[in-house]
Amino acid sequence: MDKLVSRVEALRQMCLENLKSKEIREISVELPTPPFDELYFRKTVAWCYVLFHETGPFIRFSGKLLRANPPASEAFGKTKQFIDCARTAHAHNLSKDQPGDQAKKRTYDIWISEHGGAPTNWENCCHALLNEAEHILVLIEDAYATRCADQTDREALWESYKQEKLTFWEAHEFDPFVEKAAKEMDIDGLNCTQFRNAGKRVDQWRILVAMFDTREAAEKAIERAIRSELINVFGCAP
Repeated sequence: MDKLVSRVEALRQMCLENLKSKEIREISVELPTPPFDELYFRKTVAWCYVLFHETGPFIRFSGKLLRANPPASEAFGKTKQFIDCARTAHAHNLSKDQPGDQAKKRTYDIWISEHGGAPTNWENCCHALLNEAEHILVLIEDAYATRCADQTDREALWESYKQEKLTFWEAHEFDPFVEKAAKEMDIDGLNCTQFRNAGKRVDQWRILVAMFDTREAAEKAIERAIRSELINVFGCAP
């Protein structure tokens, strides 16, 4: 885990040197500590999920950058998919009647079987996941190093990142704001993804965030907008 944290910090320093900002937000979820048991594995999944989804746009942009290297892009996609499926399997009640839920469970079960055997050796699973996640960060570092070797390419790369940071939001990037508002309003059991996908909320929210000239201002504004929408739909707690 120390190696993984060090890789993240190295990427932060790279961003600081080029953008005067570390970009990758600090991760507040608890770091796993030995022994390398099932709890360690679950905490590692949670930490990696936050890294991929809740630290800002840098990791998403980096995934796009890796598309120039198909094997690296495939590795990124597979690792991210497993972390997403594992987090869902750990945190949600998967329905036998929902094909999507069952597909995620199969992906999770197959990975655990391949890396942990039967009965499950959780230490092997822990090391496999840590190695996969670290490998992705190494691939990202290498991709930036390659693009930054030429001055013109480096300037174009970081300009492209700054533009995407301002204007493009993946649909799931709104979920943390929905989850935070629902928690603060004591709306228990809300499926934030279903709420986000209902109607044309994502399209409307993207229009709103595009009105701001910094990501930080857009995030503050969309947090207020989503909270207001939840109040409009569910009302205020008595």
